[in-house]
Amino acid sequence: MPLKVLVTTPGGLGHIHPMVPLAHALAARGHEVLWALPDRSVAQVEQAGLRATGVTSMPPVSPPEVVRQFPELRELSPAERPEHLFAKLFGALMAPPMLAGLIPVAQQWRPDLVVSDAAELAGPLVAAELGVPGVSKGFGPLLPEPRMARAAQEVVPLWQARALQARPYGGMYDRLYLDPYPPALPQPPAPHVPHRQLLRPVTYPGPTDAPVALPTTREDRPLVYLTMGTVFSDATVLRGLVAALAQLDVRLLVTVGPQGDPALLAEQPAHVRVERYVPQAALLRRCQLVVSHAGSGTVLSALELGLPQLCLPQGADQFLNAASVTSAGAGLSLAPGEATADAVRDAAARLLEDGSFGQAASRIGRSIAQMPSPDEVCEVLERLP
Repeated sequence: MPLKVLVTTPGGLGHIHPMVPLAHALAARGHEVLWALPDRSVAQVEQAGLRATGVTSMPPVSPPEVVRQFPELRELSPAERPEHLFAKLFGALMAPPMLAGLIPVAQQWRPDLVVSDAAELAGPLVAAELGVPGVSKGFGPLLPEPRMARAAQEVVPLWQARALQARPYGGMYDRLYLDPYPPALPQPPAPHVPHRQLLRPVTYPGPTDAPVALPTTREDRPLVYLTMGTVFSDATVLRGLVAALAQLDVRLLVTVGPQGDPALLAEQPAHVRVERYVPQAALLRRCQLVVSHAGSGTVLSALELGLPQLCLPQGADQFLNAASVTSAGAGLSLAPGEATADAVRDAAARLLEDGSFGQAASRIGRSIAQMPSPDEVCEVLERLP
């Protein structure tokens, strides 16, 4: 029997793109999918051919804005800050307006199943109120237990206001957690997540098949892709990274993010090309090295293709990804204070010259290929009581 599946995510490509393949698989199996998210991101879901509805007009909140609203976060180191910033951003700031808009949509539409991104804390509450199964889907590594516990504390008042008993971890792990992290990457034990289902991370190619424009010289040289994602793409940081990597005998493609301005990186030599945004699925197949902020989407997409990586984590889940990649031997990592021009150049050169990193990345890529596909996971969801 076809199901009515309510999908809930924050806005932002880092949360939308990882969910698209599962939503596509559900729709292809005849289920009715309705995706609820902030108004500003509705068009991005619709471009993927999926039905979407906006439930909050809240504008995007950047990490610096979260720190401004909660100045106590300034006292934390860059590695410590994600533990607390996640709770404030997704719990204290985003969950209340998301819930306010989601409740009437869910009450009118009456879904049979709610599938929520692991950072969207209103969805599990809605599932509990409606008495339907609620499933959470990771967008990267399983978030550390203290991080989710703190976020859950921020939303306790929302559960109480709906006359519901607040659930551990905001109800995120009550029924089933869909885990996109490959088993070949190390993750700590997680006894607080009793029911896990592996789900192959499939790179969403984006709504366009436009060709990727590459640097016009050195066509026989390795192609290096540099991105700092869509949230942490600071022009000052990028300028230093471009200057360091441009010293190598490579072709360099740089993206500044959908909201960035390529002109801020000034004029570059012919072997360097700067773009606002490029669909990674098309680009990565032509690369030999990825240098990035270690965001989950970039890391998993690169590993799927067996590409070595230089991780330059800035915040969020990036330190977790960087640690996993380096522990598996699939790349190198430099913390914010370590990423000098010389260190970045030398690390990139080592990754290009030492084939062991690519071999380790290829092993992880093969493990990703063996994970259950979105279609296979749909069968699991269909059997949920």
